[in-house]
Amino acid sequence: MRWARRPVKGLLQLTRYREYVLFVCVTTLMGAKLGGGDFDLRLLIVLAANILVVGFAFMYNDVEDAPDDAMDEKKARRNPISAGMISPRMGKLACLVVSAALLGLYSLLGLLPFLLGAFCLALAFLYSWRVIRLKSVPVADLISHGLSLAGLQFLCAYFVYDQGKPYSWLLFLFVVFVSVYGELSNELRDIVVDKKAGIRHTADLIGLKWTKVLMVASILGALAVVVYFFVAQIIPVWLFIIPAVLGPMLFAEQLWKLVKREAQLVDDREALHEPAFLVGVITILAWFIADKIPLG
Repeated sequence: MRWARRPVKGLLQLTRYREYVLFVCVTTLMGAKLGGGDFDLRLLIVLAANILVVGFAFMYNDVEDAPDDAMDEKKARRNPISAGMISPRMGKLACLVVSAALLGLYSLLGLLPFLLGAFCLALAFLYSWRVIRLKSVPVADLISHGLSLAGLQFLCAYFVYDQGKPYSWLLFLFVVFVSVYGELSNELRDIVVDKKAGIRHTADLIGLKWTKVLMVASILGALAVVVYFFVAQIIPVWLFIIPAVLGPMLFAEQLWKLVKREAQLVDDREALHEPAFLVGVITILAWFIADKIPLG
């Protein structure tokens, strides 16, 4: 079976699961909790469907970007098609299988989650498909990324239950802002390679300085939404204690580098992503558990 090891490894690498699973857990758990959900089979189904639809987005992006990634040594090694581990045909077939599986899962959750999931799949496809390629259309790149990789996962989980407080679904704006930040971060990182490939996105249009300004504005927008939900008592204030305690521990190394000026907050941002998502998952799980504890 040695002949199968390379393509199997290539298919696993194509999923790039390490880059999004934690974040999808945050968006899904948050949506389910605000929708009045609980730990049940529906939560597991929507979590699996959301992970698969984001996985499709990453997989299909690598399929379509393989010729462009081949022009950059680092990206060529990361993309299993550019690296020759799997063929473009195998990559497309894997995307087809994943899309069928996720639509099947969404269909078990009701009409609205299915429609939202199907819309998310369509956006993820159009984001990378070379005929339209929303990722190379300024502003449209931010909107499609914010919805297909964050906002729609939140809404799918929320409307599986749809028993939350009035307008609590609007917290999806928080995850959209975070996703927009992530898109700008990626565009900033890949701006040189993207120019060679003929991709003209928002970061290329407005330049490095204003891209960084917009990234900071996106984070501030996300924080503003969360603060409003705390003030409106849709999210309990005590929940802030968990990130306040965990944050300094998980971010200790990065914060120390910032203090010593060995790193910059904007330029070395990617090192902060995984700890932030881990804090998010733990915080929301604590919220689920706390609501199960009787108060007297």
